[in-house]
Amino acid sequence: MWVRFRHKIIFALVRPFFAVYLRLKYGFTAKKYKLAKGPYVLLFNHPTNFDPFMMAYSIKGPIYFVANDDIFNNPFLAPIIKYLVAPIPKMKAIRDTSVIRSCIKVVKEGGRIGISPEGNRNYRGRLNHIDKSIVKLIKLLKVPVVLYNIKGGFGVNPRFSKVVRKGRMYGEISRIISVEEVRDYPEDELYDIIIKGLDADDLTLNRKYRCKARAENLESVFYVCPVCKHHQSLYSKGHYLYCRDCGLKVEYTEDLRFKTDNEHFSFQSVNDYYCYQEDYIRNSDLKDFAFSDDDIRLREIIKHKRRKILTHARLSISPTSLVVYNNEGREEINLDDIISMAIIYHNTLVINLEHHTYQISGDESFNALKYMHYFNQQKNMKEGTNHGYLGI
Repeated sequence: MWVRFRHKIIFALVRPFFAVYLRLKYGFTAKKYKLAKGPYVLLFNHPTNFDPFMMAYSIKGPIYFVANDDIFNNPFLAPIIKYLVAPIPKMKAIRDTSVIRSCIKVVKEGGRIGISPEGNRNYRGRLNHIDKSIVKLIKLLKVPVVLYNIKGGFGVNPRFSKVVRKGRMYGEISRIISVEEVRDYPEDELYDIIIKGLDADDLTLNRKYRCKARAENLESVFYVCPVCKHHQSLYSKGHYLYCRDCGLKVEYTEDLRFKTDNEHFSFQSVNDYYCYQEDYIRNSDLKDFAFSDDDIRLREIIKHKRRKILTHARLSISPTSLVVYNNEGREEINLDDIISMAIIYHNTLVINLEHHTYQISGDESFNALKYMHYFNQQKNMKEGTNHGYLGI
């Protein structure tokens, strides 16, 4: 069995503690709900690392979350987590039929499944791309679908920074889609309902989010200066984002907007700049890009066992390969051999090959996004499209 009585006890015991922690740490408040008995699919947007706990606080009863399977690579914590809350493991950026089988099992046992259909925390402050396969899954499961919307998460805890701002977050159910609606609505209409029910734009809340270094590590999101078009020339300090090549200086304000005297910088929000950066790489010749980083850490993942540190090295990417340089020489990974790339945690890059999985990480300012964007754009071009999905 997947669904156990102990899970109900665990959720009931920890909920009051998380209520206090989330309120003090994140300024989070929420409406409380008691759903009718029976299985559900609970979908939520994903601005912070604690979103599952926020929804679990708001909705009474145990929830079986589809979770990043990297949490199972810790040999000490994995059995404890599995025993206490039994999450459903899923590899990032890999289609995994075992997840579908696990979801069917949980539903048949009367359990509730929690899923972030974005599959990743957003960098931009708006909803990430959602794969339409989520609609096929809920059609297959034939249970009610709850849409849970978290507002203020990007303002309080943006992905580019590990610093939690002083501000307010709020969670509520935006809609419940009945079994009849799941059955009768066309897939495209269900997809649009999900997008509308989960999207949140914190700029429209007109709130302030305070901390001592608002712009710190924005270069972990942005790798192209929109003024001089130079790559990897951006850096942050305090409340400002700078370009070391052209002298650009942009303030990131308490109300989540950009402010500058530079007339060539026209973006108001992180989302505006992010969309520009996506369009820039889609419309560029990738041969003109020379991405590289020093002092990165390379680990091999022994699935559901451990993370093996391989080396500290220099990383670069070209139209044909990902190259790791260390004291022993260089090792190339052909881009054609890479199945997918993903980003987990703050900025850890995941490389999925057929028989191996690697993780690449750096310091807090490390920009993993540029490698994933580069790889996916190269892949899109080979498949005949210049405007495909870039991974986040």
